[in-house]
Formats: sequence, structure tokens, C-alpha cells
Amino acid sequence: MWDFNWIAIVLAALSGFLVGGIWYGPLFLKPWLVAEGKTMEDAKTHAPTVFGLSFLLNLFSAFVLAHVFRTYGDPGLGLSVMIAVGLALGFVVPAYGVNYLFAGRRLALFLIDGGYWIVVYALMGAVFGLFAG
Repeated sequence: MWDFNWIAIVLAALSGFLVGGIWYGPLFLKPWLVAEGKTMEDAKTHAPTVFGLSFLLNLFSAFVLAHVFRTYGDPGLGLSVMIAVGLALGFVVPAYGVNYLFAGRRLALFLIDGGYWIVVYALMGAVFGLFAG
């Protein structure tokens, strides 16, 4: 049961975590702050605990994704990316959408956050696809 490719799982989690640094840094920090109604000072207040727990959550997602890929017999690169993006588009992004609708959050915030998860899952799928077989 535990004979997963742990190197791929950790690399997939790390890729998702690192994308967050780029996505919510140089790419979309300013529009995200505007959509969230926060200032640059607010963005500097993340404690190390937030980053550590975020990595653990990415690690959990990568583990579950590895389990999903196992049910497909460790698909190759293309199919792994398609499955991972399909999961993001079918489950993660709609869940954000429902929450954001009821919370009255801005469309721009939904697009930034939803886009982040699509990219993260695509990269995780790519990592698993490269380690398949």
C-alpha cells in the first residue's frame, strides 16, 4: 500500500508550492491584493507556519493524486496532465467558485486563485507523468 514513488510525490508537492511563490509574487500579487482588498503590508505578514502548512497540504494533494494515477496504471505524461487538470477543473475550481459566490468575493480573485490551482495540478500531473513507468 505504501509503495508509492515518494520522490515524485515530494517533487509534485514542491512544484505546487513553488508555483505559489511565483503566482502570488511577481505574476499576480498586485491584482490579487486589489481583489482581496489588502495592502502590500498585509502580504508581508505570513508566518512560517502558513508556509509550512501550505506545503503539507500540497504534499497531501500530491499523495492523493499519486493514488489516482495508480488506478490508471501510471499513465504517461500527456494523460497524467489531462487527468490532473480535469480534477482541478472538475473539483477544485468549482469548489472555489461556490465558496466565492456565497462570500461575495470578486471575479478577479476567483480567476487568479482558480488559475493557480489549474497550473499547480498541471505541473503535478507532469511530474507524475515524467516519473511513470
